[in-house]
Amino acid sequence: MILAILTQLLGVGGIERTGRHTAAVLEAYARELGMPCRIYSLNEPPGTHELRVGGSGVTIQGFGRNKIQLITSALKYARNLNMLYLGHPRLAPLACLLRVVNPRIYCVMATYGIEVWAPLPLPYRLCLKVANAITTPSTFSARKIAECQGIPSQRIVVIPPALDPEFTHRKDDSHTTAASKPQVKTLLTVARLVSSDGYKGVDTVIYALRKIIPGFPNVQYIVVGDGDDKPKLMQLARESGVADRVHFVGSKSGDELAHYYSTCDIFVMPSSGEGFGMVFLEAMSFGKPVIGGDHGGTPEVIDDGVTGFLVKYGDDNGLARLILALLKDEGTRQMLGQEARKRILERYTFQNFRDRLWAVLLEGSRWKS
Repeated sequence: MILAILTQLLGVGGIERTGRHTAAVLEAYARELGMPCRIYSLNEPPGTHELRVGGSGVTIQGFGRNKIQLITSALKYARNLNMLYLGHPRLAPLACLLRVVNPRIYCVMATYGIEVWAPLPLPYRLCLKVANAITTPSTFSARKIAECQGIPSQRIVVIPPALDPEFTHRKDDSHTTAASKPQVKTLLTVARLVSSDGYKGVDTVIYALRKIIPGFPNVQYIVVGDGDDKPKLMQLARESGVADRVHFVGSKSGDELAHYYSTCDIFVMPSSGEGFGMVFLEAMSFGKPVIGGDHGGTPEVIDDGVTGFLVKYGDDNGLARLILALLKDEGTRQMLGQEARKRILERYTFQNFRDRLWAVLLEGSRWKS
C-alpha cells in the first residue's frame, strides 16, 4: 500500500495546495496499481475529510496535531507499505522509524524552500538521507538541499507546483473595473503577514509608494493576507504618510481572491525567501505583470523583462522606478501579462505537476531494497 503523511491540506497556502495536488496524484497512482492508499494529515481536525482536486475526490484522515496517534497508526501499516510519501522535512524521522520495521519501503520526501536553505538539526538531516527521492519546487532549492543537507544531487527532483484548475478558467472582470475607475491604478500583494515571513517585502512596497504617489496620485495598494505582522505594517503605512493608499483586506479565497487578482494592474511581492512563489502563478494566470525579488526560486518563476520584473530585496527606489514605468505604459503591462498567462498554460497546470510526480512514483515501483 501507499501511505502519505502531510502536515496540512485544507488551508489556502502554497504548501497546502501542493499537498492536495500530491494527494490526488497518489490516489490515482495507487488505483492504477490496484493497491490501497491512505492520506494522513497531522494538523487537520480529527476524522475523515473529503477533498476535490481537478474533479476527483480524495479522502484524508486528520489527526488534530496528535503526533502519537499518527505515529501509532502509521506503524500499524508499516509492514505492508510499498511507498511512503512525507510532506515536509520535519516529518523525516518517520522515514527512519518506518524503515526499521520495513526496510523495503520506498520513501519520497517533499521540501519547499527556505526551510532547507540552512542545515537542519542533525537528527533531521540524518533522517532526510533515508529518502530515496526528495522533491523541491526550484533548482535554487535543489542546490541548497545538496549544499546544506548533504543530499546527493541525483536524488533531488525539481517539481514546480501547479495552479488549481479554476485559476486558469476564471472570468477576467478587470476591464469593467478599469472603465468605471479610469484614473485608479492598483498594486496587489497576496501573502501571509506573519513575523516569520517578514521577508515578503510588503514594507518595501510601502516605502516605494511615497515615490509613486507624485506621479500617480490615485494609486492604491491592496494587501491580501493576515498575521501577527499586520499591525506593524499598518503602523509603517501611517508613519510613511501613505495609510490612505494602503488597504489591508484580510485573507481571501475563491471568487473574492480572484477578483483582487483580476482587477489589479500590477502584482508585486519583492520577497527574499520564496522557494517558488505560488501567488506569482496565480497573478500570471490572470494575465497580470508581476514584480518579485531577485532571490530564491522567484527568478525561475518570473522571466525578467518577459513576464514581469525582478528587483533586489529592500530596494524601494528600484521598485518605485519599475512600478512607475509600468503604470505609465499600458502596452507593456498587457504584453507582459499575455506572456505570463501563456507561461502558466505551458508549464504550471495540474497535468504538468501530475506527470512530473508520476515519474518519481514510477521509480518507486522499480526500486528494490
